[in-house]
Amino acid sequence: MKKYLFSIIFALSALVMLNGCIVSDKKLSEKIQSAIVDEEASNGKTLEVTEFSLGDKIGKNYKGVLKGKLDGKDVIYDVTVNDEGNDFDVDWNLRP
Repeated sequence: MKKYLFSIIFALSALVMLNGCIVSDKKLSEKIQSAIVDEEASNGKTLEVTEFSLGDKIGKNYKGVLKGKLDGKDVIYDVTVNDEGNDFDVDWNLRP
C-alpha cells in the first residue's frame, strides 16, 4: 500500500516538475532514490545508497538496480519504472 502511495506521490511530483517538459534521466534517478530512502525511513530503517542505475530504457520503461546499505547490511533492490507519458509508476523489490 505504501509503495502504491509513493508511486502516486512520485507521479504527481513528476508532473509538477515536468510542466510540459520531459524529466531527464538524472532527475528521474534522483527522485527514485529519494522515494526508496524515504520509504525505508518511514519503516524505521536507514538506507544509504551506494550505487544506482536506471538501466537500459526498453520502450518507455526502465529496469534498474539500486545497491546500498540497509541498517549497515548490503542490499540490492530491483527497480522498475514504467513511463506512461505524463506520469511514472515506480516499483522496487528487495532481493532476498
